[in-house]
Amino acid sequence: MSLMMSLCNKPRVLALLLLCSAMSSLSYAEEEGVPTPAYVELKPNFVVNHIGDDARLKYIKTSISIRTDTTKTELIEANMPLVRDAIVMFLSSRTTEQVTGAIAREKTREEAALAVNNALEEETGITPVKDILFASFVTQ
Repeated sequence: MSLMMSLCNKPRVLALLLLCSAMSSLSYAEEEGVPTPAYVELKPNFVVNHIGDDARLKYIKTSISIRTDTTKTELIEANMPLVRDAIVMFLSSRTTEQVTGAIAREKTREEAALAVNNALEEETGITPVKDILFASFVTQ
């Protein structure tokens, strides 16, 4: 019977050990000064006109999140009008060629992060944006 009990408890013990190990590595990372990632979702979605190749009206509709760390989320949220303005101005300056295709969109993501960081650095002296993430990106 005791052999049966020890076999039944092995998964529980293993799970407990894994949980303790994960918890200790998380606290170790925080103790070492490594900030944990955080995401700030920008609501509502963006809909902006952009520069087309012809006289027709073109637009971009996108859903954006900003990747930062937990120590900087409040800074981004406190400066949300500035963040949104930087993104609108950046996206509206893009040409059709700059927003069409996967490679162009990747470059747009990188340059959008730079535009937001530049605006925030001018205002606050800090560049908190690690990445701009598009949950959706539609052009017409």
